Amino acid sequence: MPELTIGAMYLNPLARLASKQLVGQEEGDKTALLVLIALDAAKRGEAPASLANTLTEHLLTSAAVWSQQGNRRLYEVAVKAWTALLKACARPTELLDLTTGEYAAIRLAISYYVRALPHLEVGALAAGYAKALQQLRG
Repeated sequence: MPELTIGAMYLNPLARLASKQLVGQEEGDKTALLVLIALDAAKRGEAPASLANTLTEHLLTSAAVWSQQGNRRLYEVAVKAWTALLKACARPTELLDLTTGEYAAIRLAISYYVRALPHLEVGALAAGYAKALQQLRG
């Protein structure tokens, strides 16, 4: 059920409580595994468009989360990685082909993101993901 908000006031008190829960290690690990598999495939030059999309979603989500938290340094790391991924995706190849510099930028951003996942609030992660999807859809 979608959460309805008016300003910062939640209409559903249970949704408010749920949004303050931490993602936790188990759920964080599940998401991290998906992202790390996509990164590994990209490193090996075996990532199809669907895995490039996975990396894009999570890089944009991390940028949105860092922006919400006011962490300028990590936000800039995520934006640099996303820009590197955009350059790689613009190349006319069937599979994602990362340069050494692009891979290093993406790896750094993803490493910060997956380490932070278990410690993020569910609401902050969901808001970051929603912002990432909004940005992707234009």
